[in-house]
Amino acid sequence: MLMRYKETDPFYLTEKWRAFAAKIRRRDKYQCQICKRYGKYVEGTIVHHIKPREEYPELAYDPENCATLCEACHNKMHPEKGRKALRQRRRYRRYD
Repeated sequence: MLMRYKETDPFYLTEKWRAFAAKIRRRDKYQCQICKRYGKYVEGTIVHHIKPREEYPELAYDPENCATLCEACHNKMHPEKGRKALRQRRRYRRYD
């Protein structure tokens, strides 16, 4: 089974985050905000931090710093967390 990034970071498992993320998805009408800019209406399932939470922890719960994205757009925003990066990490681990 593949471990997704959110499953490994305890922040995303908190009740506070889950409630906040639900509010953001409702605000964005469950639509990917990037696809919407291009006239496509795709279901958004992931709440994305525009400025990374690791670098700007004070913005973690700022609604202006979050947007709902579809999985494809979110993977484009975070290529280091996608499946290709996971395969790369696994490949390098074999040689340790």
